[in-house]
Amino acid sequence: MAIATDMFTRFQSAGLRDVEVARAYKDKVLAAGGSRPAEDLVTDFLGREISFEPYADRLRGEGT
Repeated sequence: MAIATDMFTRFQSAGLRDVEVARAYKDKVLAAGGSRPAEDLVTDFLGREISFEPYADRLRGEGT
């Protein structure tokens, strides 16, 4: 759940219907499948290291 929440921040910042973010998710995460470790795929999609902060913010009621 923490990784999914972090990934969702990319959609939130660009807008949920942003085509470029959706395409990046499809190309960098879904299409890559098990070809690389999941952490590498997510990091590539986010453009940064995975963070626990968005999930912690959500638990504190600070995130959406």
